[in-house]
Amino acid sequence: MSVRGAAGSLPAFLTALAHERAKRPLLCVLEDPDSAAFFCSDLQQIIGSEDSVVLLPPSDNRPFDSEHVPDPAPVIQRADVMQRLVDNFSGIIVTSVEALIEKMPPSDQVEQASMDLQNGMEVDPKELIERLVGQGFTRTEFVEQPGDLALRGGILDIFPFTGAFPIRIEYFGDEIDSIREFDIHTQRSVSRRTSARIVPNMDASADESEGARIPLTDHFRGTGGLLTLINSAQLYDAATATFNARDEARQAAITRDEDVAGTSDFFLNEAELRTALYPFPCLHLGPFQEDVDERIEVSSRPQPSFNTRIAQLRRRLQENHQNGLKTTILCDNPGQEGRMMELLEEDLEAGRTALKVESLHRGFEVDELQLALYTDHEIFDRYHRPTARKQKQRYGGISLRELQHLTPGDFVVHIDYGVGKFGGLERIVVRERKQEVVRLLYLNGDVLYVNVNALYKLHKYKGKEGHQPALTKLGSGQWEKAKSRTKSRVKDIARDLIRLYAKRKQSDGFAFGPDTIWQQELEASFQFEDTPDQAASSEAVKADMENPVPMDRLVCGDVGFGKTEIAIRAAFKAVQDGKQVAILVPTTVLAMQHYRTFSKRLANYPVNIGVLSRFRSSAQLKETISDLKTGKIDLVIGTHRLVSKDVEFSELGLLIVDEEQRFGVGMKEKLRKLKVSIDTLTLTATPIPRTLQFSLMGARDLSIIATAPPNRQPINTEIHTFDKDVIRDALLYEINRGGQVFFIHNRVQSINEINAMLRMLVPDIRIQTAHGQMKGPDLERVMMEFVEGKFDVLVSTNIIENGLDISNANTIIINRADHFGLAELHQLRGRVGRSDRKAFCYLLVPSVHGLTRESKQRLQAVEEFSDLGSGFHLAMRDLDIRGAGNMLGAEQSGVIADVGFETYHRILDEAVEDLRSEEFSDLFDSPRTPRSKETLVEVDEDAFIPETYLSNRIERLNLYRKISECRTPETLSGIREELTDRFGPPPAEVEHLLASMDLKMEAEKIRLSKVVFKNERLFLSMPSTEEDPWFFEHLFHPLLERLTLISQRYVLKESSSGKLRAIIQEIPSIEAARKVVVQLNKTLKKGTPSESRSEA
Repeated sequence: MSVRGAAGSLPAFLTALAHERAKRPLLCVLEDPDSAAFFCSDLQQIIGSEDSVVLLPPSDNRPFDSEHVPDPAPVIQRADVMQRLVDNFSGIIVTSVEALIEKMPPSDQVEQASMDLQNGMEVDPKELIERLVGQGFTRTEFVEQPGDLALRGGILDIFPFTGAFPIRIEYFGDEIDSIREFDIHTQRSVSRRTSARIVPNMDASADESEGARIPLTDHFRGTGGLLTLINSAQLYDAATATFNARDEARQAAITRDEDVAGTSDFFLNEAELRTALYPFPCLHLGPFQEDVDERIEVSSRPQPSFNTRIAQLRRRLQENHQNGLKTTILCDNPGQEGRMMELLEEDLEAGRTALKVESLHRGFEVDELQLALYTDHEIFDRYHRPTARKQKQRYGGISLRELQHLTPGDFVVHIDYGVGKFGGLERIVVRERKQEVVRLLYLNGDVLYVNVNALYKLHKYKGKEGHQPALTKLGSGQWEKAKSRTKSRVKDIARDLIRLYAKRKQSDGFAFGPDTIWQQELEASFQFEDTPDQAASSEAVKADMENPVPMDRLVCGDVGFGKTEIAIRAAFKAVQDGKQVAILVPTTVLAMQHYRTFSKRLANYPVNIGVLSRFRSSAQLKETISDLKTGKIDLVIGTHRLVSKDVEFSELGLLIVDEEQRFGVGMKEKLRKLKVSIDTLTLTATPIPRTLQFSLMGARDLSIIATAPPNRQPINTEIHTFDKDVIRDALLYEINRGGQVFFIHNRVQSINEINAMLRMLVPDIRIQTAHGQMKGPDLERVMMEFVEGKFDVLVSTNIIENGLDISNANTIIINRADHFGLAELHQLRGRVGRSDRKAFCYLLVPSVHGLTRESKQRLQAVEEFSDLGSGFHLAMRDLDIRGAGNMLGAEQSGVIADVGFETYHRILDEAVEDLRSEEFSDLFDSPRTPRSKETLVEVDEDAFIPETYLSNRIERLNLYRKISECRTPETLSGIREELTDRFGPPPAEVEHLLASMDLKMEAEKIRLSKVVFKNERLFLSMPSTEEDPWFFEHLFHPLLERLTLISQRYVLKESSSGKLRAIIQEIPSIEAARKVVVQLNKTLKKGTPSESRSEA
């Protein structure tokens, strides 16, 4: 049966209706994976259940490419669908031709290979592991991707090829005691199960003998199911094209002398696909159908195009209302609904439309049903991403844990002793008690042992890439000098910042008016959905502008996270109040780029925009300068030419500075003078380290955008062995669709050879080269020509300009991707995928098989986090150093190299703290409790993590660090739960370690200098008057009073140096010692660790 004329997302409604009426399973086939994803998303929204509509993607297995690294996510989704069919699934399966022509293992094979486990079942763990290894599972230390398994004591972790989470099985002897699902990133359990099914990778392991694989339709045949074909006339062409491409790959493998099976063993050709689909009752939908005898016509229209114009939409709503059509507008999220409410207030009150938070791909109108259904993303020409109700589970990849690994020989910084080398973990005996310590090597072979409780003082040395720091000489005073030198330099910078802040707070600025209807319309027409960060930043900027105090706000966010949009909204707000706006950028290329972006966004409004840069003729510059003076130009974008003496404004109200850190010192001085009295907004793409944000909170208003726009097209990322055919295909595909390509090759010495190779591969393309050793104007010219589309391929090192937004370049090829860090790969890939076109990123390596597990995981992490910013938190670590140097001026990077990044942060925190409490106390509201020194704790028990409990050295070190960085009892009990969950109940040594940390936290609240528990006695040492005057002023007398109220006997003793200590008798355990300190704490005024000591 054929239904024609169904527009927009109407075919999804008809499919849902057919399924509901027939009460049978339904298979829906579309021409490509993207269309299938949208159709599946629509069906899930319409039916309201994710469980009854599933997507079958292509597996990403390439049987004729031995170097390909498959993505495990689609394999899991396919195994899930197969499993559901075996379990008599009665819902809807949505798939594409590419996925459907891939043959699958027969259901009896799935049944035989799978294994059901249940609580209380007896299964020998060794036998289970043997069976799984035989099915292709791999033993690892920790389970991180499908096909991994790990045994630790009585706990077995398995990542099967179905389900969203891996499985953790806890044994009692050979009996399964509990089954839990856990999260690979935290390694913590997330839910309990009574049973679990372990499924191996059926797509990879199916027997390759003739007839071993069958079409999906054979699984489906026994269900009495129905078929829906969307655009059936195009489906079979797509099948032929896919089959031929696979067959070509097979032929190429044969020419490489590889032993491969036939293409038909894995894929269906067009004739086989027609035979496979023939037996099913079929519903044809879509504009491109094959001829069918029985047909129905539906009278419907696609949603009209409004070109982001609200006035046009409102006219249409009026017409629909007069014609008796009921109009509903679907909003993708509550934020967008709020915006539409403001824009369509009158229409909503008059009943001309209704709003609903739902997400469909395409709107439509049906006169017969008196219905018009519009989507907000089409009204504003936005890209729309398929909406899965649950966010897709992330599979595999790299974790933060791995970025912070310490291996012997790494440089480390101890906050008190300076730069040393990490020498590993060592077990030592102190007063007949075992403890584990970290061994550090200093200059001339000096050794320092660091207690695991003090690991928060230890950090991996982070300075400039490749910089080798000098080792500190212990006992020489050299480290203290370096720290105090850094502190005085940092203080000078912080002092200037705070002074400026004070001056600004005292001067009068202009208070802009509240948002107008034009402002709301401009914001609603933004092409992408606002992220929460972006919305908050935009509101903060506008609130600052409406305040009479001059604004000085820094907006920080990665490239493509929407900073320019915030600037556009602020500029438009200023122009509406009759003020002029100046936008200052570091390069001519960026000036032209901003000019294009602002002109496009503000095209519908009466805003005159001018440019001052090298690429303008002297006559044009003269005219622009004259128009600025007379007030004809509302908004001007320019490089440093903008602050020349001859440039005068008639009514400057807002200054926007892009990438301020890239301007010279003289330029910054001119800016500072301007900034005091007018509103200033600064944008930067350099991540500002988290710890730095707190330090600068008092000196500068800061907004951070850390989340990427959710409805950006994900970037299709693939790992390949360096292959000229892959490169040629990628270049031709992009250039044939009118796009441009970045080719990243990070060696200047051989960059011209790459250029020559590309010319040879595709002779008629236009190629240019760019690298850091070129002269400034030459580099700028090449970049400008690329932006203007004058050539097709830019071969460059990784210097591609940070803020560069070339929406026409949507393919990036990165050569020797294994040589780049995770952050660099994220940054480079962020150059593409900046429009509504599908973007591609190819990571080329010499040989996939030659990669280390770490490199492979790193590249897979990039491949898997295909949407911009999803892995941004991983990249933050690598980029911190640049951020600190840039934030405080380039002269800081040398200082950071001396003391390392973490120490620099601490010193900065202290410096700002000192300035707040001393020189600028009148500026800040509440005086803070001064920081106290750390409390030292010694316990008369074995306190460490035994190797018999956790053998992995790196993981032990990570846990020691976690414990030492604890600041609250809740965090500590979280660690205890994590240990129990991942490794089983903690032994006594671990319990002692946790208890001593607990004791330390309680003692720090009352600022004790040392606590010792031994021979059933508790020694509480108080600091001297010089060490901590605050203690003596606020805590000393209440503490003495409190001591008299405890039930145990105690004595007070004074040492020769004048320090007091209380010795409390009859304390049987560390827990009892902790309770005594808690009791002392209860009625004292607390100087809590968060106030008294900087967070590690």
